[in-house]
Amino acid sequence: MTLALPFRLGNLVVRVLPPAVRYPLAALLGRCAFYAMPRRRRIALQNYGQVLGLPPDHPRTKRTARHAFGNYAKLVADFILMDSLSPKAIRALVRADGVEHLDRALAQGKGAIAVTAHVSNWDILAAAAAVRGYVVNAVTEELPGNGLNQVVIRARERIGMHVIPLASSGAVRAILRALARNEVVALASDLYRGEHGVPVTFFGRPLAFPAGPAAIALKTGAPLVPVWVRREPDNRYVAEVEAPLEVSRTGDHARDIQLTTERMARFFERIIRRTPDQWFVFLPMWRDGRAPSAQPPLEPILDTAP
Repeated sequence: MTLALPFRLGNLVVRVLPPAVRYPLAALLGRCAFYAMPRRRRIALQNYGQVLGLPPDHPRTKRTARHAFGNYAKLVADFILMDSLSPKAIRALVRADGVEHLDRALAQGKGAIAVTAHVSNWDILAAAAAVRGYVVNAVTEELPGNGLNQVVIRARERIGMHVIPLASSGAVRAILRALARNEVVALASDLYRGEHGVPVTFFGRPLAFPAGPAAIALKTGAPLVPVWVRREPDNRYVAEVEAPLEVSRTGDHARDIQLTTERMARFFERIIRRTPDQWFVFLPMWRDGRAPSAQPPLEPILDTAP
């Protein structure tokens, strides 16, 4: 049996559960996983302790990590449900603030690079933009199991997203073509496992970040637009679009990428501090200054010089 069948069955189950049942049940299952997965729990406590500036065994650190597991289970429920959501339902589920920043960025005619972190629900963020008429190209990792991957791609494309598989040989060309068409390219860029990352300080410790977003912005002139989404207490979402990050253009390519990537890191720090229990990273982040070596949900892309 492929993973596609459980996905479809999960969709049927989630659809029949009203939100008043669906989300408390998902949160309960997530918190059970917190106690049932000691290795992931230990990693989460280390990550959230670093974010909060507290020891891993501090009560606030433990509470944040436990809530993060619950919130991640809610994300999974919404992700499974996404295949059956109508554009009207997505618009009702997500309130968008600051879209004028994206409109002004696209008015330049060079496309827009939307950078975000693994905060809350990055898929619903892209879906909300797509149903509002923006052409969104989401750069994504393949999910395990070809059947499941195809189901998820169809779900994303059904609501108007265009998927650029990161592992494909034509990923870079597809990104550049999308920007040339004045479209949005969406990148979740807070995890990196490549060999040519940009060293930054992230929550007080060294970490490698992807050079791709800054390099693409330098190569194409496309604005680097910070976007993020957060779950509200009523389990609806607020998507926020902020003014484009400054892209350094001193002529020193390496330094320009460094400075621009550091600005992106500061944006990520700010939004993660806002909702630390909605930042879903359960891999060891700070390990001798390097990013996790295990496969993240989205691998950031390319190190492209002009």
